[in-house]
Amino acid sequence: MFSTFLPSIYRILVCLMVLTGLAVQAADTEGDAIETTSEFLPLSLEELMDQDVTSLARKEQTVKETPSAAFVITSEDIRRSGATNLPDILRMVPGMDVGKINAWNAGVSARGFNDLYANKLQVMVDGRTIYDPLTSGVSWGQQNPFLKDIQRIEVIRGPSGTLWGANAVNGTINIITRSAADTQGGLVSAGAGNKEQSGGVRYGSKLADNTYLRGSTNAVYRDANVDATGKSTNDFGNAETVNFRLDSQLNSQDKLMLEGDFSNYKQNGYFVGVSSATPPLWTPNDFGKTGINSSLQGYWTHQTETGHDWKLNMAFTYTDWRQIVDQMSRTSYVLDFQDSLPVIGRHNLLWGANFQTTSDQFQNSLTLAFKPDNFTQNNSGIFVQDQIDLSKDLKLTLANRVEHFTYTGWETEPNIRLLWKANKIHSLWGAISRSVVVPNRAQHSINLFTPVPGMQTPFLLAIANPQMKTENLLAFELGWRWQAAKNIDVDTALFYNIYDRMQGTVITSTSYSPIYGEILYAQVGNYRQVKSYGVELALNHRINHRWRLQTSYSAIGFDTSYNNSLIWLRDPLAEKNYDPQQLMSIRSQFDVSNDVEFDVWGRYVDQIHKDRVNIPSYFGLDVRLGWHPLKNLELSLSGQNLLYNQHPEFSDILYYTVASQIQRSYFCQISWQF
Repeated sequence: MFSTFLPSIYRILVCLMVLTGLAVQAADTEGDAIETTSEFLPLSLEELMDQDVTSLARKEQTVKETPSAAFVITSEDIRRSGATNLPDILRMVPGMDVGKINAWNAGVSARGFNDLYANKLQVMVDGRTIYDPLTSGVSWGQQNPFLKDIQRIEVIRGPSGTLWGANAVNGTINIITRSAADTQGGLVSAGAGNKEQSGGVRYGSKLADNTYLRGSTNAVYRDANVDATGKSTNDFGNAETVNFRLDSQLNSQDKLMLEGDFSNYKQNGYFVGVSSATPPLWTPNDFGKTGINSSLQGYWTHQTETGHDWKLNMAFTYTDWRQIVDQMSRTSYVLDFQDSLPVIGRHNLLWGANFQTTSDQFQNSLTLAFKPDNFTQNNSGIFVQDQIDLSKDLKLTLANRVEHFTYTGWETEPNIRLLWKANKIHSLWGAISRSVVVPNRAQHSINLFTPVPGMQTPFLLAIANPQMKTENLLAFELGWRWQAAKNIDVDTALFYNIYDRMQGTVITSTSYSPIYGEILYAQVGNYRQVKSYGVELALNHRINHRWRLQTSYSAIGFDTSYNNSLIWLRDPLAEKNYDPQQLMSIRSQFDVSNDVEFDVWGRYVDQIHKDRVNIPSYFGLDVRLGWHPLKNLELSLSGQNLLYNQHPEFSDILYYTVASQIQRSYFCQISWQF
């Protein structure tokens, strides 16, 4: 597979390089140079804190003006991390838990509740959600953007459902791509290592005054990992993505952004499934998954003569995937409007409305069925926010969202936030919020018949629960930002969360089949209450103009209430066992000279216990060496997970019968911008 796939990737890339190389000879060659540390490390900490965070307030706002736990991953952070995929990049965020399950899939969550489909994060690309309504999570293996196109990633830890809707419970992630105006000229990037080969091409051009267009394509191939015995887990695969973006300043009052994306992927591995109604019933064969994702998004902004700032975001997405045991296609339309009113006295008002409709169609099988097999669900909502300037240094934010869902009807998500700038070096903020997680399509209509490795009773039948209700969160947060010295700043957040009507899965009955033997019947329901509490600490230290350190530490604890008379399919104390109690990270970015960069990233992840498997704590160590022999040419060599030949990070045997162990890897990359 490796030998046959690679040539196809590089034939494509070589052709694109030739085409873009020819094109560039006739094009404007004023493209920006590849970012170097000379453009980043000298920035003061105050300048770094002045970076915009739009994900919480839906308007331009700096990190230090945000009354929440905000964090920004810059394009420079991404480039110097050596990471080649989104989950690895998100490890930079204080308190963000990332556990790789195999070469493509990962659990990603903030403030606990990590799982393959962690359901308490809202994740967007340029404001377009990539949240999967089937599972209430993000299929990270299906998200493989060209990382060179990402301008920054904004992360808000904690509830932001008031502005971004349901499931923005423990955090919101917004991946902001570069504008077409900022990506003029060409860029070619290619890399290869012992676990991954990837490459991409981008070219941007000016179409008319104030109108720019760029296109990019990238491909990635990942080799298989191994299990605990060193045997291949067969999780190799490939993904290809094509993207375009058009930005136009239509006139002095109107701007338009149009973006399209198409991706294709093939992921192999030992997926679950009953392959036949006669023996051998099921074997851990390769049930490889193939699929496509596509989207078209339009974003229009308009400033009225009366001082209103209108933003209209429209998006269409189409998803199709198939395995040997099931198949799904889905369309989704989203319309989101907001209006920022002119300042009225001390009041900064913002309101908006949204509507989303999602239709899916399943081809049911013995293993996986949805009843009905086609369904349309809608949600619509309206929100309002008022930021009140109580004084020069004290700002109060009052907000609420009312939203209607097909499954659960009306919900409300209010919050109150207060920001106090005590002086130039200290600022405090606090918040009380309510957010909800709505039931998903699977919980309302699934019929999953599957073998469960490791159980004495080999087959499980999980049936839907149409009575599932929303999970509710009442969150209390406190934050403190301290400019400890001219070159040191500290950002701290405390949280106490009360989750009510939490989901849990219990065994309801058993039966006997002459073919399958004893079968367990399981059903999910709102059986539990969970309380969590924790601290998140981030320290940014610019030692000198060539060296910066970024350190983070987080700790979390849980109290879980549940009915111990029920027979639980999975651990009712899941949160205590699935989430590491402590996370630490330290990143060093050092310019050896004007042309040479040396970066080190160390991480500590506490132990977890998942699916009856103990996953020990581990230290991760990544190292990157970068060299800029020419202004627009970059060569780099990076190594990941250098302390271990292989180690486990996560597991989910209900979906992936064999969890991969993450192996030591290296990756060489060359990037040329013209």
